[in-house]
Amino acid sequence: MTLSCHLLIPARTFTLISMFGVAGLVGCQTINDNTFIPITAKAPKPVDTDERIITFPQSDDNEYIGSWKLPELPVESLNRFDWKLVRWIDNEDVVTYIDPDSYTGGYTIPPLMLDVRPSNLVFKYDCQRYRLHHDGYHNYTYSSYGVTTTTPASCKIKDKQAASDISDYLTQLFPKYGRGRFNLKLISTPKQSSSFLNKITSKKPIPYELALNAQDKQFIFAGTPKTPQPTSGLPINYELLKTYQWRLVSAVDSDNKAIIEISRPGFPVSAYFGYPVYNEEHQVGFGSDCNGVGGPYILTADNMLLIGSGAQSMMGCGPKREAAEDKIRELEQLSKSQLALQRLPNTNTDNPSLPYYLLTQKLDTGEILIWKNQKTVTR
Repeated sequence: MTLSCHLLIPARTFTLISMFGVAGLVGCQTINDNTFIPITAKAPKPVDTDERIITFPQSDDNEYIGSWKLPELPVESLNRFDWKLVRWIDNEDVVTYIDPDSYTGGYTIPPLMLDVRPSNLVFKYDCQRYRLHHDGYHNYTYSSYGVTTTTPASCKIKDKQAASDISDYLTQLFPKYGRGRFNLKLISTPKQSSSFLNKITSKKPIPYELALNAQDKQFIFAGTPKTPQPTSGLPINYELLKTYQWRLVSAVDSDNKAIIEISRPGFPVSAYFGYPVYNEEHQVGFGSDCNGVGGPYILTADNMLLIGSGAQSMMGCGPKREAAEDKIRELEQLSKSQLALQRLPNTNTDNPSLPYYLLTQKLDTGEILIWKNQKTVTR
C-alpha cells in the first residue's frame, strides 16, 4: 500500500495534473500500489540568485497617490509574453520539473499557459480557458474573486478529465470573494539587468521567468515574446484613443444581427479612454448617460484591446438605459478584441477641422462594434 492523495486520476492524465500540484490541496488516503503513479520529476530546490520584484517610486508630493502601493509588474509588459508552466515548487521546497517531451495516452501533454491581462489572469490548457478575476491589490498581493471555466464551441479537448481536474484545482487555489491571495514575481538570470521594460523587443529573446505565488505553492512560467498579428487600417495608440469621445454607430452579434439593447435610437452608447494611470495601465469607460461601466485597459502593438473590470455606481436609470449598460458590461468587461481604424472624408461643415474616424472593434466572442469619434466633452 502507498500513501497518496485521494484525487484518483487516470494514468494518461496524471502527469500533467501531478506537475500542477493537485496533491497539495486535497486530503490523503491509502490506495493500492497498482493504481498509484508516483511523481518522479523531483529535484532539490535550486538557489535563486536574482529573484526580484519590480517596483515603482511613490509620489512624496501627493498624499493621496502616496497612499497607494503600485503593482509589482506592469500588466502591459507581461502581456507581451506567452507564459508556459515549466515547474512548480510545493510547501516542502520540492521542485517538480515539467518535461515538454512527455507522452501520455499516445500524445504530447498540452502545456499549461498563462496570459496576463488587466484585472484577470487567463490560464489555457488545450482549447480550455480558465479566467481568474482578481482585485483588491494591497501590500504587493492580489485578492482572487473566483475562477470561471469556459469551453469554446469549437473546442474538441483531447483529455476532458485533465481539463476538469485543472478547473477544480484552480478553484481551490484561488477561492472566491477575495479570500485567496497571490502575487507575481519576475525571475531572471544574474546577467540580465533590471531594464525589463526596455528589452522586451530585443533581437534575441530574453529568457524571463514569472513566478506565481499562491497559498504555499510557487508556479514558474517561462516567457516567450508573442508573435505580433497582422493589422489593418491606420495606426492606433493610446494618445489617439483618449483624444476623442467615441459614439457607437453599429453593433452586430456573431450572426450579423443587430444587438438590440445597444442599438435603440434615443439611447446612445459612448466610450471614452481616460488618461494613463499607474503601472502603464489606462482606464476606459462606456455608458448610456447612466452609471457607466469600464475598467483598466491595455492596447497591444498589434491593436488588441484588453479590458479589465472596475467598480461602478448602481443608480436607477430606466429599463432601456439600464439594459444598454448591462449589455455593454457583458460585452466589454474582461474582454479581448481586435481594433481597426479608418479615416473618411469629413462632411461636417459645423466642425471641418475634426477628422472623421471609424473605429471597428471585433470581440473574440464574435460581436462587431463600430465607433465614430466625436469632440471630447468635459466630464
